[in-house]
Amino acid sequence: MAATALTMRVPISAGAEDADWPLVQRVQQHDAAAFEELYARYRGPITRMVANIVRYPDQVPDLVQEIFAKAYFALPRFTPGLPFRPWLYRLASNHCVDFLRKRRRQPLAADPPVGASNQTLEWELPDPAGGDVLADLVTHDLADKLLRMLRPRDRGLLVMQDLQGMSLEEIASITGLGLSAVKVGLFRARKRLMASYRKLTAAGGRQ
Repeated sequence: MAATALTMRVPISAGAEDADWPLVQRVQQHDAAAFEELYARYRGPITRMVANIVRYPDQVPDLVQEIFAKAYFALPRFTPGLPFRPWLYRLASNHCVDFLRKRRRQPLAADPPVGASNQTLEWELPDPAGGDVLADLVTHDLADKLLRMLRPRDRGLLVMQDLQGMSLEEIASITGLGLSAVKVGLFRARKRLMASYRKLTAAGGRQ
């Protein structure tokens, strides 16, 4: 899984308009300040993405640090011409999926309380530039329960489009799926989300 995060097949000319490429080149020349600039540029969006996929707030800071550490050590082998942003998001998405799979194999532990504090953490909010389908559908507590019920891949697709506001083309480049596969995946993920929503609300009505 980790190896796939480091390679993407896109046209070599894509890097010509990549605003991040000068910074990537400087990192490859051992310029630590350049990586700090990349970190500052992407820390917020990556944090929101990680938090919305894994749904374990206490794990978010460590996961984000691990993702940027992976990126730092992988950048010397970064292929010239590749766009940096989808590469980083793909690395982050794969890291989240790996984390969730490992957690499923561990003994069950109590989930962290949702909304236990009156303070809303930065990464619990949708991307200001993103969509708001999930945010409009349900309350924060119910959205958390619904996303936890989805498989990691379904969860990641919905988070990328509905909370991060990514286009279908960008999701395809991040996941390595074809455009048609992304559309089908999103359709099925929303269908499962709505099925879970109806089940939860019906159960609540019977209580």
